[in-house]
Amino acid sequence: MALGLLLLAACGGEEEQKQEIRPIQSIIFIDKSTSVLNDPEYVTRKYAKALQEVVNNNIRTKGDRMDIYYIHENTSKAQAFSGVCKAAILEDTIHASPNDKEAIKNDFELALRKEKSDFLNQALTQLTRQNETATNQQTDIWASFEVVDRIAEPNAEIEVYYLSDMVESMPGANRRDFHSTPPKSREQAEGWATADAATIKKMIKPELAKRLSIYFILPFKPTSSTKENNPNVTYYWEKIFGLVGVQKPVKEIN
Repeated sequence: MALGLLLLAACGGEEEQKQEIRPIQSIIFIDKSTSVLNDPEYVTRKYAKALQEVVNNNIRTKGDRMDIYYIHENTSKAQAFSGVCKAAILEDTIHASPNDKEAIKNDFELALRKEKSDFLNQALTQLTRQNETATNQQTDIWASFEVVDRIAEPNAEIEVYYLSDMVESMPGANRRDFHSTPPKSREQAEGWATADAATIKKMIKPELAKRLSIYFILPFKPTSSTKENNPNVTYYWEKIFGLVGVQKPVKEIN
């Protein structure tokens, strides 16, 4: 679709040529805290497939960007990768011959394929990298709001992906540890989300929150029990995102 729009703009009039595709910034959080997974191979396959889809759909032309952070005890400082796509149709094709237009199109597609391959290789490398440090003992998902606020591009569509079980686990009187004390009901999850949103709202600008699209890729099989895949935890986060100003519903990618 992106290539078709680019070529349409290139082959149209001056006004059409000035139209630009709004860049997409994909911010990916990969959980590197210690978790009990019944089938690590299943999780790796699921996450690898999700990353491939993100790259295929979101790396389309010059300006598209991908940022990868780890989730663990020090999420705010856990940048693993940042890259910007450089593939673009640079030539003026308004007066180009059909053969030249075809050559330009082929050059662009070749450059874009290479970019996609590079981005996917980086994403898969970060996915499979092990965290053997002490940071794997806690899970600070709250800090992801501060990361998004800090790195979000002002003119891009922002899509945020969480490859995580979303089990917040941080010490402190005003923090949550869902490993030891998970929400037991939707009502409790909503109450905790309402209380916690007062703090989290300070981490992200409301005008930015309105622009976000949020996706969860949970590491659980469809046959997982409620003890393993607690729906109240997911509900807590859905309420959090809504309370801080995210207008689009959170989507879960299976």
